Amino acid sequence: MILGAMMTLLFPALFCSCTDDNTFTADRGSVLKFSQDTIRFDTVFTGITSTTEDVQVYNRNSKGLRIKNVKLESGGASGFMINVDGQSGTSIDDVQVLKEDSVFLFVKVNIPTSSSMEPTKITDAVIFTLESGVQQKVVLEASGQNMQALRAEVLKVDKEMTANELPYVIYDSLVVAKDASLCIKEGTTLYFHNGASLIVHGSLKIEGTQEKPVVIRGDRLDKMFPYLPYDRLENQWGGIRLSSTCKECTINYADIHSGNYGILCEGINGKLKIENSVIHNVSGYGLYLLDADALVANTQISNSKMDCVSIYGGKADFYHCTLAQFYPWKANRGHAIYVSNSMDDKQHPTESVNFYNCFVTGYADDEVYGNPGEQTLNLNFYNCVLLTDVSDATYFHDCIAESKDSETYKQKNFRTFDTHAYIYDLRLDSASVAREKASTTYSALYPTDRLGVERGEKPDAGCYQYQK
Repeated sequence: MILGAMMTLLFPALFCSCTDDNTFTADRGSVLKFSQDTIRFDTVFTGITSTTEDVQVYNRNSKGLRIKNVKLESGGASGFMINVDGQSGTSIDDVQVLKEDSVFLFVKVNIPTSSSMEPTKITDAVIFTLESGVQQKVVLEASGQNMQALRAEVLKVDKEMTANELPYVIYDSLVVAKDASLCIKEGTTLYFHNGASLIVHGSLKIEGTQEKPVVIRGDRLDKMFPYLPYDRLENQWGGIRLSSTCKECTINYADIHSGNYGILCEGINGKLKIENSVIHNVSGYGLYLLDADALVANTQISNSKMDCVSIYGGKADFYHCTLAQFYPWKANRGHAIYVSNSMDDKQHPTESVNFYNCFVTGYADDEVYGNPGEQTLNLNFYNCVLLTDVSDATYFHDCIAESKDSETYKQKNFRTFDTHAYIYDLRLDSASVAREKASTTYSALYPTDRLGVERGEKPDAGCYQYQK
């Protein structure tokens, strides 16, 4: 009997508790809270659905809230799309949020194309109407950029790309046929989709300027985190591949970054010339030369999972280059420089490989590696600052080795080195060991640095002359 009485008392208590947890209020003072009241999308290409952003919708009241309706203010005409608590549509009815609970609002956008050359801003809002009649909103903002999509495009005739056209977005690679030439003019940006590459069997001319470089990058314009755009990460697209039939390749003032590789040159049939450019942040080789004839000057090649510069045979001259191996994502990275006479048991003898007034550094204790194999390695460094032992006069001529005892060492040589947000400004610090170590004999060939700074009578090693 006593047990029965206790159960009789307990059941009403449990019933009341459950009832309290599921009671709802229509009090106009009880409202929702949002993790953010505005969703801002980075610029997205028109006709392509963006990534999804989210807002957590909280009920921090002592009773549940019924949301009578959630809708897009535009009715969906803006291109925004929403999902609330698992339901998608332009208007969603009857969403409940229990006390001290929350639901998610997910938003993405597909902006319609227009005739504008410039980015077009669009706005909308998600309107929450509570059972009480109170309305709350989350503002939506985005910017849409019209573009030209190239899908598995093969150029069989000469083509010129300019900054006066809509941006190009390349899918499934852009191929320049054997008898065709591609010229990319100053200020042009090419956006490559994941895995897409520029493959050249004919000729390539990149004609950027200091003020308006040519940019070749991935097509993701959004961010992984608020502080980190995908554009600062590797593996966003393929890279540039020059085949053995390539007749000519000249690259001036190009910014090539965040690919699977930078430039792979497989024994082209002509001269490869790279000046005033940047190859940065790739998951393969920065610059790979196989039996090539190359001139590289005033150029930064940095942060490659494989070697920044890898040379198998042929001939190459490097003037005033900064080769910095600070690949951040894995410790088993390649060298800043690797030169070899052989590959896969095949001989590729070096005819002549020379580095003049270059700055070569990185994370390792030695960033220069040569593999002579069975033949003489025709490799020379002149007036360079190197992270290696420079005592062998066979290869090193008036060169200086970085020292742990110097005021600056490895990454400390540079102006900005942010491994959290992956921001690298490889202009020289005021105390950099590379300052005033170059020879005027070679700097006379390139009297200004990559950014147009005069080198004068006390040139610095690398592609950047120190400037306050």
